Amino acid sequence: MDKVLTMQYYSRTEIQEAIVKFSKNREIGTRFNTFYGKRPDVIEYLTDVKTLVKNGITSFHASEERWENPLLLGNDKLSTIEKNKNKIGWDLILDLDGLDFEYSRIVAIIIMDFLTIELNIKNVSIKFSGNKGFHIGIPFEAFSTKIGIDETRLLFPEIARKITTYLVYELKEKIARKLLEYENGIEKIAEKHGFELNDIIISDKSSLNFDWMKFIEIDTVLISSRHLFRMPYSLNEKSGLVSIPLNPKKIKEFTKKLAEPQNVFPKDYEEFEFLKYDSSYGKDADILMLKTLDFESENIDNSEEILKRLQKEKKGKEKGIIFEGDETGEIFEINENVEIKDFPQTINYILNNKFSDGKKRALFLLLTFLYSIKWDKENIEKIIYSWDNMQDEPLKEKYIKPQLKSFSAREKIISPPTFNNETYFKAIGIPQEIIENDKQKFKPIIAKTPLHYIFLLLKKQSKNKEKKN
Repeated sequence: MDKVLTMQYYSRTEIQEAIVKFSKNREIGTRFNTFYGKRPDVIEYLTDVKTLVKNGITSFHASEERWENPLLLGNDKLSTIEKNKNKIGWDLILDLDGLDFEYSRIVAIIIMDFLTIELNIKNVSIKFSGNKGFHIGIPFEAFSTKIGIDETRLLFPEIARKITTYLVYELKEKIARKLLEYENGIEKIAEKHGFELNDIIISDKSSLNFDWMKFIEIDTVLISSRHLFRMPYSLNEKSGLVSIPLNPKKIKEFTKKLAEPQNVFPKDYEEFEFLKYDSSYGKDADILMLKTLDFESENIDNSEEILKRLQKEKKGKEKGIIFEGDETGEIFEINENVEIKDFPQTINYILNNKFSDGKKRALFLLLTFLYSIKWDKENIEKIIYSWDNMQDEPLKEKYIKPQLKSFSAREKIISPPTFNNETYFKAIGIPQEIIENDKQKFKPIIAKTPLHYIFLLLKKQSKNKEKKN
């Protein structure tokens, strides 16, 4: 992202004022191209923003939760009672992202129509994420302060997951139908994105046999406390575009040109401000909460099935692989020996290089990969300690030993992060060229993770053996 243009954009007073306004009572996350700022952090004054701009900030992120004092989040000595006192509330954020921008737009329109027309919720807003998706938001004030005897402010993130599960169940057929209509059939979708038909066809006929969740992520289900999302008027590092509020009635007309920094002026979006609450509509989101709770009590099996798909958790024949964060959610069972020479370039780069920063993330990458390909415990320990001893400042034994113990004790394996997760690849110093080489190795199929890379490699080797035979 162009440093000069970034500084010019963030140096504008109206942009700084919009960022300060949105930051109230929120924990703030900052990014400076390849690394992230300290947490917890806050923005209270224009001078805070000016300092960050001067230091080269590239994007601003804010918590879905609201806090009396966000800085107290760094105090591990606080009791549960003290932590709960610090919680003001939370906003419901549906983070829609996908392989295709138009898919995200279709899903966003369907969800917005359901919330605003069928449920008659007026306190709902939407913004462009800055790249391939949209954020749909309902402010905390639109919900009642209590659900039965429970304080609503203390129900995050569980209630947000339940709401998303309900929405997906309610709208799954409509979404599948619209996507199929847009691409003119399931075969076109599979061909366009390099999937086998069997990978996206499901047995549930009520869902039109099409697993659209392979192409659209709704990240609300994956959130935990202190989860951050891209702030309105923040730039996106990948696209160089601005995350801007949108007129809910004109989502179809939105073009990315409107999000180019030079075209963005906060005064143009005052009517559609993201997470804006209009008290004249009262607690109009309670209907969503009630329908969610009714759905959960009446559809336990359906609720659990959808939640698993949204959480990208599936079970293999022997061991399941849990894909956390923004991972692919697919099972790539490895049942053959994998040698170091077959490792992706990204993994070998880690094993053969020293790291001044990001050693813990590099260790996490190595452990998730090695356990996913089913290396034995002894060999894993040997290669990990060999790598660590090579570092100029090795990680301490009291850090590595518990990590090894934790991974070896797991019943389910955690997959390595996706190649698109810059925090674990690009940010620790792996050259982009090497990352892209791993992703493109088996074109037209794109390798999604180091584990997927091995899966595709073994599949290719197996086909080659069959041809020789």
